[in-house]
Formats: sequence, C-alpha cells, structure tokens
Amino acid sequence: MAYHRIRDPERLHALIDAMLLIGADGQLSTLLGRIVEASCDLVGARYGALGVLSADGTTLSRFVTHGVDEATRRAIGPLPHGAGVLGEVIRTGDVLRVDDLHAHPSAAGWPTAHPAMTHFLGVPVTTNDGRVFGNLYLTDRLDGQPFSDEDEDAVAAFGRAAALVIDQATLRQQLRESTLNEERARLARELHDTVIQRLFGVGLALQLTLAGSLDEHSREHVNDALDDLDVTIREIRTTIFEIDRDQEEHLPLVTRVRTVCDEVTARLGVETSVSVTDGVDAELDRASARALLTALREALANVARHARASEVRVSLVVVGASVELTVRDNGVGIAPGAPVGRGLENLRARAAEFDGTFEVVSAPGEGTLLRWSIPRHE
Repeated sequence: MAYHRIRDPERLHALIDAMLLIGADGQLSTLLGRIVEASCDLVGARYGALGVLSADGTTLSRFVTHGVDEATRRAIGPLPHGAGVLGEVIRTGDVLRVDDLHAHPSAAGWPTAHPAMTHFLGVPVTTNDGRVFGNLYLTDRLDGQPFSDEDEDAVAAFGRAAALVIDQATLRQQLRESTLNEERARLARELHDTVIQRLFGVGLALQLTLAGSLDEHSREHVNDALDDLDVTIREIRTTIFEIDRDQEEHLPLVTRVRTVCDEVTARLGVETSVSVTDGVDAELDRASARALLTALREALANVARHARASEVRVSLVVVGASVELTVRDNGVGIAPGAPVGRGLENLRARAAEFDGTFEVVSAPGEGTLLRWSIPRHE
C-alpha cells in the first residue's frame, strides 16, 4: 500500500484527517465534492478535480472541481470529457505525474479563460471490485513546487480510501432507490387495481342515473360529474405512467430523451429528430433531469394537440450555466393574440420552479419553437 511509504508523521496525520473527513454519511454528489477538496488540502494543491468515468470507461461523464470559481468555470465553457493528459490517466489506469503540462506529448489546447496550470498529478480511484470509478486530478501546489514522490503516495492512498467510501455511499443510494422503487410500484398497482376501478364503478352508477327520469338541471350536474371523473381517471393514469417512467432513472438521460421522442413518432406519426450534447447527463441532478423529461413530454404533447406538424426537431444543449431544451415543429404556428393554453403554462411554471426560463417563438404558418432551460447542477 502506498501509505506504507509515507514516513512524515504530519503527512500521515493529514492523510488520516482527510479519510475521516470524507467518511461521514451523505449524498454521493456531496461526497465527491468533499473528496476533491480533501485531496487538494492533503498535498496543498491549488486546483483539483474528480473525473467520473462513463459506462464505456473511456470518457468522463462528470467533472467535479475545486479551486475554480463559478464565473471562471462558466467562461471556460463545456467541461472536459477525457482528452489530452486527462485521457492519458484514463487509458493507462496508472498514476501520472507531470512537471510541465505544456511539454507533455498528450497536452491538448487550453480554453482562453482556463487558469494557467503547470504541475500535474493524476491518480485513479479504483473501487473494491477493481472497477475504476474515476480519476483524481491535481495541479499546481500552492508553494510553487512540483508534486513529490510523497505527494503521489499520499494521494494514491487517499484515492483507495475514497473508493471504499464511494462504494459504501453507492450501496446506500442503491438500497434507498430500491426501497423507493418498490413503494412506487406498489402505489402504481394500488392506483390501477383499486382506485381506478372504484372510479369506473361510480361513473357507471352515474350513467345509470342518467337513464332515469331527471330534470334538466340535475342531468347537467350528473354530466359535469362524469366529465370530472374522466379527467381524474386520465390524471391518475398519467401519474401511473410517470411512476413507471421513474423506474428508468438509472438510464442515461440521452437514452430517456430518445425514448420519449420515439414514442411520439410511433404513436402520433410525427417524425422526430433528436440532437443531444455529449456529457449533458453530468450537468443535471435527478430532480432536474426528471423535470426536463416532463417538460419534453408536455412540449411534444402540445405539438401533437395543436401544431398539425409533420416534423419535430428536439435539441438538448449546454449553454453557459444552463441546460437548454428546444422543441421546434413545422406546424401551423400560433396566431397573434391566441390565448395561452394549459400546456404552455405548465412548461412556464415548471421552468420557474427550477429558476429556469421558458419562451415561445411562433408565427402563423411558420411553425413554433419552444425554448425551455434550467441551471446546470453544481
């Protein structure tokens, strides 16, 4: 083990403190931020990051940083996905220490707003089953010195400890999700097998009442009640559908977006094309991703109900500090002064709930563009 080679008592104490710091219970996203910060403190690094590997094991799906303020991060642009020196650590699966990043053969270009960096230390974070979860990347010690052998040993030992904590946090998260999914499935069965059937029974009883002798006022009330029952049943079925969809949250966001769009093509006969920025999964937490998918369904349903379109183009991109969803159709457009329907109001309200934005651009005969965006997850 790398920690056996650490002779400095202060460095050993610092390593133990770092391990204790990240050992507390918490959400995985919070834990990853603590790991990056603790690794920087351990060796006195100015900048640090934890790149989480995607399922293919060759690119980064998430990039958690420390030392770069939010304004600079936004100015840098899209987060890295594993090219250049970062990709070298991914490809070899070994520790990489570089005294001059710019002179390394794998060095790639730097975005204009990117801070200057010279010294580099990359360490794999390997879980208990031998899987590489990601890599710790550290640059530039605060004292200006290159990273040392002891720095390398300390971060390597810390990476192994961090991997164990990640394993535990992942297991806790999976157990919570499993319990939650079982409860959702039970609720869906209860809604379908009991509640909807009872509502159908009430509806049949009201329809039988209509067959009797009723005055016009009473008949109108019964018909109103039947209409309300139909709406309620449809809403419950929508809820069941959303619960079933939640079971797919383990799938990549791009897969779920394409699934929703494929359903529209299959059920409504509207040709739908999809464009998604690479790595967008890492930019949204679970609640934001769920809201985006709901917004997409609402937007596509709006197209199906009103647009009379033959083609829809869906785009999901990262724009600055936001993730932006656009749905563009080639339908009849919206007439000036037309009332705002419930679907558009729902889209506006859902964006506002996440401090996002929503706008509609349309003209009669020229189709409609819906633009819906929410902030990226920190």
